[in-house]
Amino acid sequence: MKDVQKQTAEETKASLVVFAVKGSKMAKNVLKRGLTAAGIKYNVEMFVNAEPVSFCGIYSRWGHVNANCWSLKMLACMLCGGRHLTKDHKCNVVGCKANADQNCAYNVDECVHCERNHIAKANCCVKKQEAIEMARDERRT
Repeated sequence: MKDVQKQTAEETKASLVVFAVKGSKMAKNVLKRGLTAAGIKYNVEMFVNAEPVSFCGIYSRWGHVNANCWSLKMLACMLCGGRHLTKDHKCNVVGCKANADQNCAYNVDECVHCERNHIAKANCCVKKQEAIEMARDERRT
């Protein structure tokens, strides 16, 4: 078992305990009903393993995924760096035909990592290159 402290979106301490169950049927049952330990009922969430090259679409950072994200107060669009989800990104230019969550010719890209003129997932981003190198190093060990 692994016990890790983390700060949740409500800014209260929470404890994370990871354990495995046998079979998908048991997993579905535990996810649906929760667990009771020492007379206290606990909600259960699916654990999604993240690697350094995993990208969080909630706050546009490397190293974890949306399912494990607790940074709801730190929203960051991967297109413009604004404080909104990428799916909510919109062009403010009247008459622009770009759909929500799409980049357009009017948008000025700004990386939330290095503040340079590219989107957060761009191959040229130093943070992406660092994440890839970290993943390579982990695979070697």
